[in-house]
Amino acid sequence: MINGLNGGAVPTVDTESAKQTFLALHRAIQAGTVAACHDLSEGGLAVAAAEMAFAGGFGAELQLDRTPRSSGELSDAVLLFSESNTRFLCEVSPAQAETFEAELKEVPHALVGNVVPEPQLRLFASTGKIERINATIGDLKAAWQRPLGW
Repeated sequence: MINGLNGGAVPTVDTESAKQTFLALHRAIQAGTVAACHDLSEGGLAVAAAEMAFAGGFGAELQLDRTPRSSGELSDAVLLFSESNTRFLCEVSPAQAETFEAELKEVPHALVGNVVPEPQLRLFASTGKIERINATIGDLKAAWQRPLGW
């Protein structure tokens, strides 16, 4: 126990599954189906979505109930911020979706949301239409850069 909190298990990497994921994603990128891609290893899904929005200047709407998971119920906090190797958020145009899906058919994947023209990030709870995050890209970027503003 540290600071009154019990720690969880440190994530481990299933090397065979990781290899299959990397190979499938590489095929999808080589096929030209991926417009943008970000790993979920530092800050999880919420941070990856925000950083992608910063770079592209667009917003996104994501549904946590669509996120792939191995088993059991996970809290929205875990779904938003879980840092795991071999997980990625990919932007794929609707015209490339079928090819992308075909390249990733052997590994867990899902359509979890959409890019939107407004510079707003909206992430909806796993149990319905409750917004867990609804913030402008400008506000998120300012918060993200604040620790380095010395």
